Amino acid sequence: MKKKLIFFIVCIMIIIDQLIKVIINKYYLNTKFEIVPSLLEFKPTFNDKYNYFNFLLSSYWNINIKLWIHIITLFIGLIVMLLIYDYLQSISKKSKLLNLSFIFWLAGISCTFIGWVFWEKGVLDYIYLKPLFVFDLKDLYLDSFICLLLIYLHKHKKEWKSDSTHHMINHMKEHLTFLFRNKKNKP
Repeated sequence: MKKKLIFFIVCIMIIIDQLIKVIINKYYLNTKFEIVPSLLEFKPTFNDKYNYFNFLLSSYWNINIKLWIHIITLFIGLIVMLLIYDYLQSISKKSKLLNLSFIFWLAGISCTFIGWVFWEKGVLDYIYLKPLFVFDLKDLYLDSFICLLLIYLHKHKKEWKSDSTHHMINHMKEHLTFLFRNKKNKP
């Protein structure tokens, strides 16, 4: 799949996620109703804890991880995932499923960043999975990424299992060295 097409699809997915949130915030913020009785409920909620893990830390131990730590972690994860994606593409002949999983991941991670930085009250989640947590479309993007990546890895396990860990680490080192060398050479 071409990079322009991937970028276009990711942009559309981000727009859909954010448009839904803008509409809910403007017209339906105080609306609640059951979608599937005793299971799913439409329940718009601003999550100022940034993610479920931080919510649990805050709820049980009164620990709140700051936004800047979340952002740094997100960018480290972004670099690692880009390297893993590039590596998996380099050893695979068929990568449509990998590309699809990457599209879901990039859309989900971009929506996460937008939610953290641009929504003042926190991330707007709106589907309540009773009695566990409230989630949104971005969370479905990230869950789809995980499922698709696991399917891809299972389908192509011969390719990535036959390739050595040493080769993978060298592949990633080459890309990181290239990135940092280009930064140093720029005026």
